[in-house]
Amino acid sequence: MYEDPGAELSVFPQAGRVLAIASAGDTAAALARAGHRVTAVDISATQLAYAQARLAGAPTVTGTAERLMAVARRAAGLLVPGWRPAAMTRFLRMTDVDAQRAHWRAHLDRPMLRALMRLAFATAGLVRRDLWRALPPRMDLVLRRRLEAGLTSHPNATNPWAWRLLLGGSTDETPVEGIEWVHADVVEHLRSVPRGWYDAVTLSNVLDGPPPEFAGALAAALAHGVRPGGPVVLRTFRDTPPLPGDPLPDRSPLWGAVVRLHPLTLVPGT
Repeated sequence: MYEDPGAELSVFPQAGRVLAIASAGDTAAALARAGHRVTAVDISATQLAYAQARLAGAPTVTGTAERLMAVARRAAGLLVPGWRPAAMTRFLRMTDVDAQRAHWRAHLDRPMLRALMRLAFATAGLVRRDLWRALPPRMDLVLRRRLEAGLTSHPNATNPWAWRLLLGGSTDETPVEGIEWVHADVVEHLRSVPRGWYDAVTLSNVLDGPPPEFAGALAAALAHGVRPGGPVVLRTFRDTPPLPGDPLPDRSPLWGAVVRLHPLTLVPGT
C-alpha cells in the first residue's frame, strides 16, 4: 500500500477504536500491532477477503500496479546504471539527506529515466484506465518531484518505503489477529454506527476516484461516526487534498498529500 502508518500513529490516541480502509491490509495491521481495536472496511468483497486472508498468513498477491512498477525498475536498471540493484542498495543505505540529494541529481534523475517514466505512465493509462483517472496529469513529472522530495527529506537507511518503492519487497507479513472485517461502503458504515463510535479513522485515498459529491457525503458521515476531535487521516495522489486538513509527516514518496481532517468543521452548520 506504500502507506506510512507513522502518520496515523502520530495523531491517533493510544489503544483507540479505529476504522481503516481494508485495501491490502498493511495499515490496518500496523494499527492493530500498535494496540488499537481496528475495524477494516472495504466496498470490494474480493479486496476485503484478500486482506483478511493475507493478515491470517496467506501469501501476498502482486497486483497490476506493483507488476508495472517491477517492470519499470528493471527497465531503469538497464538504462541508468544508478538504478541497478547493487547501486540502488548503496544509495538506500545512505543516512545523510544532503548526500542523498546530490546522488539523486547526479546518478538517478537522468534523461533516460525521464523518458522511461513518461512512457511507463502512458502505458499504464492504456492498461488500467481506472487507475490512470485517479492520478494527476503528467504523473511522470509529479512522481519525479515527489521522489526527490521524499528521498532528500528522510534518511534512506531507516525509510522502509523508499526501499520498497525502489527495490521492491514487502512490509511485515507476520499474521495479525483481532481485526474486525466489514464489507460495506465507508460512508454507509459510518452512518450505521452510534454517534462518535470511532476514536479515529484512516481513509487511504478513497476520494481519488469518486465524484465530488462523495466528499460531502463522507464529511457528513465522519461528523457522525467519529467522536468530537477524533483524528481522521486522508491520503491523496493529488497535490491538493480534496478536503481541507493539516499536513502530517510521511516517509512514503508516492503521495501528494497526507492530512489530518477535522470532521466537525467540514459540514455546514456543525
